Amino acid sequence: MTSFVKHGGWAAGIAAMACVLAMPAHAGPQVLTYQVEHPTYGNIGTYTNRIDQRGDAVDVETELHVAVKMLGIAVFRQDANRYEHWEKGRLVSYASDTMDNGRKIDVTGKAQGNNFIVLSPLGTFTGPAQVHPSNPWSPQLLDTDTMMSTKTGRIMPVKVTDTGEVEIAFDGHPMRLRQYFVDTEKHQVVWLDRDGVVYAFQTQEQGAAINFVLQRRPEPVAQN
Repeated sequence: MTSFVKHGGWAAGIAAMACVLAMPAHAGPQVLTYQVEHPTYGNIGTYTNRIDQRGDAVDVETELHVAVKMLGIAVFRQDANRYEHWEKGRLVSYASDTMDNGRKIDVTGKAQGNNFIVLSPLGTFTGPAQVHPSNPWSPQLLDTDTMMSTKTGRIMPVKVTDTGEVEIAFDGHPMRLRQYFVDTEKHQVVWLDRDGVVYAFQTQEQGAAINFVLQRRPEPVAQN
């Protein structure tokens, strides 16, 4: 299994940033909405994480809506709803339904003892307790050596490398962000701002680098 790589006090930095992101026990949910940007087709959709923390428990609801159009006709569409339940920093349960260009993919997962068991159309996968979904809603998601695909449920070793601060521009706005390489069978990148918020992330799909860029800072949702 590929080991988790730490550089220059990275573990302490992640812990500090996780504390920054932690919400008071009774705060309302936080919403992070990202614009999905394709290098050829431009803006193709949205990706939203709704994070509800109550004490040591965290619920994360994710919505993905993507459509690629040519001459006004949709040639690819993907819609997904995903749910994570965490307790004391451990993923306890997971469920997702994805409609991938007309193909339905349902995945469920549950903690059992020191393992995490996933059921998907690809079969049954068993991972360790520290398995994390490939959904970077918090810096703490990078602190693992095992990752689960949020789409298929596949469990795979991951190598996370802190490359330090870089200057990078999104939507024409240059800024300094902390950059992490996340390598499974494909190369992915996560960028954090100085408050520890995941400002952007990137994944490779069919040779294209797809960027997910935060559109607004997370704010508590009003509670009735």
